Amino acid sequence: MSGFVELVRGLRLESAPEPLPHAVAEDPGEEIAERFAGVAASAVHPLEVVAAIEAEGLTDRQIQQRYGRRDAFELGEELFHRAHTEPRPSRKRVPKRLRQHAASSAWGVPASRCALRGLLFALPGLGYVLGGPPHGSQWSVGAALLFSWSWSQGVAHLAYVRRGREDVTGAAAVLARGGVAGAVLATLLAALAPGSSALAVVFATGQALYFASATALLVLGRERALVAALAPMATGALWMLTARHVGAGGPPDWLGAVLLLLSVALAVRAGWRETGRPATARRGDWLPEWRDALQAGCFGLAVALLTLADIGPATLALTLSMGGAEWFLARCRGATELALGRAGATREFQRLVLAAVLRGLGGYLLVVAALTWAVGLLWPNAGGPGVGGLVALAAAIWTAQLLQSLGLLGRATAAVCAGAAALVAARAAGVPPGPAQTCVSAAAACVLLAVTALAVGDATRHR
Repeated sequence: MSGFVELVRGLRLESAPEPLPHAVAEDPGEEIAERFAGVAASAVHPLEVVAAIEAEGLTDRQIQQRYGRRDAFELGEELFHRAHTEPRPSRKRVPKRLRQHAASSAWGVPASRCALRGLLFALPGLGYVLGGPPHGSQWSVGAALLFSWSWSQGVAHLAYVRRGREDVTGAAAVLARGGVAGAVLATLLAALAPGSSALAVVFATGQALYFASATALLVLGRERALVAALAPMATGALWMLTARHVGAGGPPDWLGAVLLLLSVALAVRAGWRETGRPATARRGDWLPEWRDALQAGCFGLAVALLTLADIGPATLALTLSMGGAEWFLARCRGATELALGRAGATREFQRLVLAAVLRGLGGYLLVVAALTWAVGLLWPNAGGPGVGGLVALAAAIWTAQLLQSLGLLGRATAAVCAGAAALVAARAAGVPPGPAQTCVSAAAACVLLAVTALAVGDATRHR
């Protein structure tokens, strides 16, 4: 799930005008028009003016009392059309069109690409079919896994920030340096952890190198290169699973190890080819970037703890569904973007965006349930979480990612980290892993959904 898509698109607003004076002019309409003349003249859509009005801190009640307009939407449209000579466009309030055209907005993401990414999130799990960590090295390899998972999230965040500034070279440099540093640190952690051995350190190093390479390829949009790298491992794993099903002999152990090493080597080669060129990244405001990267790393660590609390073949459904999560997230954001131009009032806008969120979440959870059912058919007695636990965990992850796309990484991280802490406390108290994971994930999902419902109703969040 590392390298999960981050999308920050939409309206770019001019800076808000100077605060309004306490005294109101004789003609409030003329006074507010003069105050927002610059914003309205440069705006390309009335919602830019609406967002500037909301950023000024004006509430609907203040607008009604001071200017005699219903809300910020009505006032913003009036100011926009005062500054432009074009006739006022007709308003369309058809939710069905909102759903139909969500995929054609700036947030449109091809479903085929999302399906491919979901497959890439799940394929590495097949590597454990060919060769798992050495016996007795769970602490060593597990600690390295958690570290690599969270580190890759932080590195991916820094790279996406640079891609958002159209600095692809800088993003590649961050991925290269961050990937090398993460592999070194994961190796040291595995070597110092209890139960460490030479084989455990080698296994953890290969694991970290794959995390770094896969993160780089996914962030840079090189999914096909990663598919080619994973092909040897996937072939050997499918051979092994088929042989077990029919009762035949699978590939020998040495061949499984060779196929694993070959896939890791191909992934590293592909990742280095994309990121290993010398480059000088553009300088930016590094403190906020690193602060957010730290939050993204904590988010990744918390999600890893929630996911690995009760893991088994059934967890494959969750990793496969991550591609669908990206598609439903993009479609939801596309629908909320279109709602800005379709809503005629604040309450109507809030109703439309909340409906879009519920549709996106409901559609994604149906995908998770269907994949869980399919995995259950393939592995009738598969261990791991049940459908309730997976659906609850998927709901928490999806709503947290939606908050991130709205620029609320801190809130998403705080909620997920609180859930991870509650899970650790529950396990320490002796609660079985399955019920602990399900209850904590469900509680986290409810909290995150409530926070999301409040956040999406703010038009300034959809910039």
